[in-house]
Amino acid sequence: MKKIISIVIIFTTFLTSCAQQNKYPGQLEIRGFKIGNKVDTTLYKKFGDLYFPNYLDGWTMNNVSALPEKYKGLPVAIWQLKSDSSIAVTLLDNVILNITVTNLRDDEKDKISKMITEKFGIDGQQKSYEESHPLQSWITYWNLKTWRTKDVIFQIGNSDMRQPNSPVPKDIGWNLVYSDFILENKIISEYKKK
Repeated sequence: MKKIISIVIIFTTFLTSCAQQNKYPGQLEIRGFKIGNKVDTTLYKKFGDLYFPNYLDGWTMNNVSALPEKYKGLPVAIWQLKSDSSIAVTLLDNVILNITVTNLRDDEKDKISKMITEKFGIDGQQKSYEESHPLQSWITYWNLKTWRTKDVIFQIGNSDMRQPNSPVPKDIGWNLVYSDFILENKIISEYKKK
């Protein structure tokens, strides 16, 4: 009887874990913008020849301006919306490659998190950690929630850099980064065909 109960528990655990796999969410709309859509750059100001990383985790001072190999030789740059500087898009030939939003309020963060959880079919993975800075006593405290498939990364997080004994700030804005490699690879491929 114990063996049957063990097998049932293992099988149930297996089914539960299968059901909890993130699914491809399809093209997501963030504040009216979608990856793959063309934008009018007169509404934007060029921010620089930078590439916002595909996710916040791992974005260090050493790779903040590094372009991934697949972008080498392509006119990729970040543009910020003039009417709302919290929205930045990485563009290739005026087509959105990925979307970054800074300083989200708690209510908007919660609304987006709920929508993303529904689209992916599972809640995001929570991670909090500290990053010490060389040659100084400052520490960055990270709080991140990540939804990920092999093709899409969506992350909402915040960070707070302070001295170890400083109090935790009461109001820290949230940021999001959204990349979809299926759409991104299609955009790059179509650009190279021109």
